[in-house]
Amino acid sequence: MSRCLSVLFVSLSPALSLSPSAGAADHPPDPATVRWYDTGYRYEQAGWTVLHVEGDPYPRGYQHGRLMAAEIARYAYTLARERNPKDPAEGWATVRLLTDALFLRKLDREFLEEMKGIADGAADAGATFGDRKLDLLDVAAVNVWQELDTLELALLATPTGLEGVKFTAPKPAKKDHCSAFAATGPATADGKVVFGHITMFGLHFGPFVNVWVDVKPTKGRRFAMQGFPGAVWSSQDYYQNDAGILLCETTIGQTPFDPDGEPLTTRARRAIQYATSIDDVVKTLSAKNNGLYSNEWLIADTKTNEIAMFELGTRASALWRSSKNQWFGDTPGFYWGCNNAKDLAVRLEARPASGEVTGKLGWQPDGRDQAWVAFYAKYKGKIDADAAKAAFADPALALPRSLDAKFTTTALAKDLSSWGLYGPPTGKAWRPTAEDRANHPGIRTLEPHPWTVLTTRPPPAAAAAKAADPPPVRRPAEPTPWVLPPAPAPRGGRP
Repeated sequence: MSRCLSVLFVSLSPALSLSPSAGAADHPPDPATVRWYDTGYRYEQAGWTVLHVEGDPYPRGYQHGRLMAAEIARYAYTLARERNPKDPAEGWATVRLLTDALFLRKLDREFLEEMKGIADGAADAGATFGDRKLDLLDVAAVNVWQELDTLELALLATPTGLEGVKFTAPKPAKKDHCSAFAATGPATADGKVVFGHITMFGLHFGPFVNVWVDVKPTKGRRFAMQGFPGAVWSSQDYYQNDAGILLCETTIGQTPFDPDGEPLTTRARRAIQYATSIDDVVKTLSAKNNGLYSNEWLIADTKTNEIAMFELGTRASALWRSSKNQWFGDTPGFYWGCNNAKDLAVRLEARPASGEVTGKLGWQPDGRDQAWVAFYAKYKGKIDADAAKAAFADPALALPRSLDAKFTTTALAKDLSSWGLYGPPTGKAWRPTAEDRANHPGIRTLEPHPWTVLTTRPPPAAAAAKAADPPPVRRPAEPTPWVLPPAPAPRGGRP
């Protein structure tokens, strides 16, 4: 669900005095909220829900489902209302049908098994949609939602064979989604990486994008991400792994849909679980790309303090790397993203298939682009944690649709930690409109929370309690062997 803003920068001056333990102590986890299931656990911290799961795909998914069952069910219903406010059940039936037809059989087997575990764990904990238990298709649907959400625009950009005929295509209003940055070298205070991201989306998604997910898989790298209930990938797209890789994105103009391609759900998750270099990330995101949910990715490798900006359409792409001194504009050490593609080929690929040109083809800076360049001019050579917090408190960068802010540094990334703020980062409460209340009954004001350091360590009080009086470990029963069903046979009328 990433409608986001990200920034990446690196510094050359003395090391940051950022202590994860000190930051967390300011707003410590609430011991009363700690819950365990097998080796998984969850707790609340400064507005965030921290979730840890581990093991093989099905068991770690089952832990996730048992621990987040209520939130998963509520999130599915929220997406159903987003699809059809007047008839959520019908809206969700359509989402399930599209998920089954277009995505389910293209998801990587490992992550599909994890989704199956999430569904079974949530169902066993009592999660339902209407009068039935949540199932695999529900969990798959919440994970591919971002791609489904871009499908209509992708089809506008996908040729039909009628492009010689003049049509008047709808012109969707531009939405500000996210902002992000990455900085290093000449831009930062210590010559190392500072990397940040804001999620911008609807207020009704606010209660669901505050999950800090720590995954310790049997295979691949341990990683942490901002996610949602039932997530096997971020969708807000803010990740870090124990190989020092950082990854985030901001959406750009939607490019064509390739139905033979692989969902981003799989490609992004595979990238963060298995990548150990920027090259690995670029290769994994590009391979078998279905084109949906087109993004400008910011990437960092904190082992080398290299940063990169990677715009990925469907077939067009562009890569800038700090190691090659490739900068867009006069911003050495600094990349930014704010939903405005910079590469001409990527921009051209997002045009309607009719060929209609609705504006200038080349990149033109918008207000947030200008604000990022102004931020760089003010802080170049001094970007650090305080500068990142200042950026995300700036109303020119953290627009009213901002749900959160996160950033990390080379020092914090070694511990898989990030500073996180849940709620509007400018400090002003976000209140629902009359339309919000009509479409999403029960929607609430999103209040800002304090900055805190999110880590992958169990809260000390919970760890001590478990060691002193370990609860009985309830391991899920061995799953009934299951095989992904084939696509249903076509009904009569057409071969």
